[in-house]
Amino acid sequence: MTDSIFAKRAFVVDGREVECRFYKPLQDNDCFFCKVEIDWPEGVKSKRAGGVDEVQALLLGMKMAHVDLLAARNVDGRTVEWLDDKSLGLPISDVIRDWDPDNHI
Repeated sequence: MTDSIFAKRAFVVDGREVECRFYKPLQDNDCFFCKVEIDWPEGVKSKRAGGVDEVQALLLGMKMAHVDLLAARNVDGRTVEWLDDKSLGLPISDVIRDWDPDNHI
């Protein structure tokens, strides 16, 4: 089975549109893996998030992308927005909730 995009979202990073793609989680033995790609201005970065089922893999993939986008803002000093807002509207890990305090997901 090949990778197929399940969902995507466009963010604005330093004034440029950056697409984030979440691929349909695929089973690998007893686990599922969700491929996540972010089209940074410097080039595409691809990662995989694993979970016990498709839902967990997708949710962890979204949290992973959220961490990468917020780190670009909070660590690298980049401007990262979605719909002209600082809240990126993705699930967030409790450890970094203060990086996106207006996020209610």
